[in-house]
Amino acid sequence: MQFGLSASLFEEAYRRHQAGQLAEADHACRQALGIDPDNADALHLLGVIAGQTGFHEQSLQLIDQALAISPNFAEAHANRGVALMALGRGPEAVASFQQSAKLKPDHVMAYYGLGNALGNQGDLDDAAKAFRQALAIAPNFVEAQNNLAMVLQRQDRLDEALEGFEKAVAMGPPSAQLQYNLGVTLHHAARLEEAVGAFETALTLKPDHVQAHSNILLARQYLPGSAESLLEAHRDFDRRHARPLRPTAPTWRNEADPERRLRIGYLSGDFSTHPVGYLLAGPLAAHDPAQVEVFCYSNGSRADAMTERLRASAHHWREIGGRSDGTAAPLIREDEIDILVDLSGHTDKNRPLALARRAAPIQVSWLGYPGTTGLESVDYAIMDHAVAPDGADAWFTEALVRLPHSRFCYSPPDFAPEPKDVSGRAGAPVVFGSFNNLAKIGPDVVALWARVLDAVAGSRLVLKWKALNQPGVRQRVAAAFAAHGVGPDRLELRERSPHAEMLAQYGDIDVALDSFPYGGGATSAEALWMGVPVVTLPSDRVAARQTLGFLAELDLQDLAAASPDDYVRIAAALAADPARRAELRRTLRGRMQASPLTDAKAFTPGLEQAYRQMWRRWCEGRPPQAIDVA
Repeated sequence: MQFGLSASLFEEAYRRHQAGQLAEADHACRQALGIDPDNADALHLLGVIAGQTGFHEQSLQLIDQALAISPNFAEAHANRGVALMALGRGPEAVASFQQSAKLKPDHVMAYYGLGNALGNQGDLDDAAKAFRQALAIAPNFVEAQNNLAMVLQRQDRLDEALEGFEKAVAMGPPSAQLQYNLGVTLHHAARLEEAVGAFETALTLKPDHVQAHSNILLARQYLPGSAESLLEAHRDFDRRHARPLRPTAPTWRNEADPERRLRIGYLSGDFSTHPVGYLLAGPLAAHDPAQVEVFCYSNGSRADAMTERLRASAHHWREIGGRSDGTAAPLIREDEIDILVDLSGHTDKNRPLALARRAAPIQVSWLGYPGTTGLESVDYAIMDHAVAPDGADAWFTEALVRLPHSRFCYSPPDFAPEPKDVSGRAGAPVVFGSFNNLAKIGPDVVALWARVLDAVAGSRLVLKWKALNQPGVRQRVAAAFAAHGVGPDRLELRERSPHAEMLAQYGDIDVALDSFPYGGGATSAEALWMGVPVVTLPSDRVAARQTLGFLAELDLQDLAAASPDDYVRIAAALAADPARRAELRRTLRGRMQASPLTDAKAFTPGLEQAYRQMWRRWCEGRPPQAIDVA
């Protein structure tokens, strides 16, 4: 009779759990266990509830108790895997999911959990296989379909990933996260207008989807439009997401001594082999420890050799990827950071809501985002005179700090080969090239590059980007050029290769063509380092003037066009001047080495002077104001 009552109470607990009434389900489970302490079903469900409420150690203990009573309990093995994943014990989680599937081959959640655990460990092929097994059992399992598409995206199998996300969307119901994932993949596939549409749908479904809104802003940097419209779009982000979190009267423990050693915090999700890593490594190592104490707040999950290089240059390293914005901001405040430098803006792995909470008395945008953040909580944006000429202040919510040289200091990789001697190619057809993100190569860029090819008889164009490994992407790119009369004999599409090999391939390029309105950053620095001149078309946007910043430092402003017609003229003139191209191939690297573009010891004092001027203003109680560093 008592065991029957225990079973009845468990059934009540199960019904409550299915209805989302976790507290009531927990109570009924405990009543059942008070009657029958060996009720494995009740122990298991109590463990599941503990996991759902964040008590993962307790969850594991309860599920292990259930398995001690019922060792062949397949569902318990699967949920044991869930608890182990939450505790960061990935290999054990894989084993638990595998045991669940072995005991119950049609248990869909065993395969779903296995796919998640394998994906977390980077075993993407087996993760995809597990998700497909889950879908074979439950063809309309939208979460499994979404996660399979995510794995395919991580493998750069964009055509299949897009098909997978479209299947998931069709399964319904409407999902903000699905639309967001679809938008990210469309962006990777250089289908920007469609990507923006997906992000906007995600934002409609979930108005507080901050990352979807950030991605809209990032995508708009690639698309035509005025600087004024970009500014307003960024201000809208601030109004909707950041301003409500701004503290009304923040107080600080920071000692208001204008000349003391400063505590500088760098915030980024890209402390790795990424353009931000190559642009930060030199200044970080060159900071004067008597003037600056460096803290790095890493929001990334990927660590590599560049991560270790950056970590070695920092005095303090904090991992904040697992922290919410509400806990990351207090951590930074506890470190008494004087100036927090955000290196992400509206790019991936950013933390705008930590900035909104005013994590430091002075907050600054630098390196990672080519324009205003729109955030009232960000006081300054670090630029230079080339990318932010007189009048550019009007397109920023931040006060502009103009460094005396470029805002970038590039650290070339040690494995970069020497520029290739191309004297043996004298008289050969000229090869133009771009290794920029395909998302930057919109219809206007294709049309202008087709004009360049038309102006230089026999010339060819080489494009290189990771998405060009996909047949669908290659077909779209080829069709876009074909519509302007550029056939396959004049267009070569190359996919991703190891970094050293990619740099070596600049030996095949005579003239690099910069994209617009979002030009090259680190990509242009790499081309110049490899001895290849870059023709650029700057406009009123910072994103369009990044290459100009490099050229100005090298006294090569004549490669910056004043109009599309001028762009064609400059490119054609370079093509017709092999002597100048040869001279640049021989000398560009040395010129870069002799300039602050790669000399961190020459560059960093100007950056530190900017920090000092910001700090002095704060100590004096004065608001942020534009700063020109002499």
